[in-house]
Amino acid sequence: MHSEETPALALITGASSGIGRQIAQRLALAGYTIVVDHFRDPEGADQTLELIRAAGSDGWAMDADVGSAEELDGLFAKIGDNDLPLKVLVNNAAVQTFAPLMELSEEDWDRTIRTNLKGTFLCTQRAARLMQSHGGAIVNIGSGANRVPFPSLGDYAASKGGIEMLTKV
Repeated sequence: MHSEETPALALITGASSGIGRQIAQRLALAGYTIVVDHFRDPEGADQTLELIRAAGSDGWAMDADVGSAEELDGLFAKIGDNDLPLKVLVNNAAVQTFAPLMELSEEDWDRTIRTNLKGTFLCTQRAARLMQSHGGAIVNIGSGANRVPFPSLGDYAASKGGIEMLTKV
């Protein structure tokens, strides 16, 4: 648990809904100031920020594509310029395509790998650089889809398997 006496930031990617929103809310209850990363979902991000404030914390939203090094450079520059240290990164942003392998398009494959696996890699590198001087924690959200084959989730399973190996490395 985080102490209110030592304020710090927690960045959650894909925090405008679902699991990311719940993680943001729990970290807010633990005393973190939350950076809500969303991708083209400002309404969802605003709803998450309302929950964060109701939990007694504060935060802000950033619209950054986790698969874009350029957009992440802007996000992490703002975090690095903040007075509060980044202590937690939760790599939660993910997409998936429900399609049999023979029907899965290259475009959908690339989008899933770019968001899920490349996004985790890029965010992890940037967060680790900011955390080097004071420590912190990086949490990568996995899935059972990398252990049990789901015939219509080939792109998602491959990305989550890659995240598991990246985490082990």
